[in-house]
Amino acid sequence: MGVKKILKSIPIVDSLYVKWRWREHKVSFGKDNPDKTFFVVRRATCKAGLFSYVMTNMGLVKYALDKGYIPVIDMQGNKNTYLEENEVGKKNAWEYYFEQPCGYSLEDISTSKNVILSSGVITEKNIYPGKEIVKDQRKCLVWRSFFAQYLKVQEIVYKEANEQRSRLFGGEKVLGVLCRGTDYINNRPKNHPIQPDPEEVIKKAEEITKKYKCRWIYLATEDEKIYQRFYEIFGDKLKVTTARRCRDIGNTNINDIGFQRENDKYLRGKEYLINIILLAKCDCLLAGSVGGTYGALLMSQGYEYVHIYDLGVY
Repeated sequence: MGVKKILKSIPIVDSLYVKWRWREHKVSFGKDNPDKTFFVVRRATCKAGLFSYVMTNMGLVKYALDKGYIPVIDMQGNKNTYLEENEVGKKNAWEYYFEQPCGYSLEDISTSKNVILSSGVITEKNIYPGKEIVKDQRKCLVWRSFFAQYLKVQEIVYKEANEQRSRLFGGEKVLGVLCRGTDYINNRPKNHPIQPDPEEVIKKAEEITKKYKCRWIYLATEDEKIYQRFYEIFGDKLKVTTARRCRDIGNTNINDIGFQRENDKYLRGKEYLINIILLAKCDCLLAGSVGGTYGALLMSQGYEYVHIYDLGVY
């Protein structure tokens, strides 16, 4: 049972429900687990990519654990990028890709006495590591350990990523490149990190592959034009997955783009996650400042060389 469904069973006035729904507040769903306090990590309906959810969820997981609460991640109770319309309230999109931090699900806590619902908006409690983990190795190691313990990728997804790694890289040295385009470049979303020009990234990739003797360049991008430009320069040295890419989407949000296939939303999330896992398994990393970049840094065992563009925000 999703938290949304549980909440709607509570006899409160509808207007009050709307008013405080997305505020952090305590509820009780029954008498079970009186010795435990559960903290439901949630986010109001929004158009966000997987690693936006991952990184803000991670911040709240840490907050909950620091308070002595047991975190449970809810990507079930309201619309999100990775649920089809008929899955809202029925399936938890988080569990498509990751395990629950402490092993408890929404169903497990549906009759619990002590439950705190997090705010559905981004607050100071969602704070997660950004560019500081590039410069501070100690912080990077601390957050990397935290990620490994509490944000474990589902085994079936991780296995598929490893199979693709063997097929694509063959055990040779790889430069991983994350280069965002489409709506990020077109819309220039306010307060989001400015992304580097693809031509600058290509120039830097040439420099890194030469200096660090990388056999392959692995490119993670959602933009078909960026892929084509990289292929013009690097040819068969360039490696990519079969994940779908977009072309000429104008000002449309990338999360609104579908590919007319069964389970498309689930597949888009899985393909993106595999892209980031593969970046984490590269020897060097070159990327713009986005959530997936920091996800790769935290999922990796370390890189020989890292260059993250720090260009301010839009």
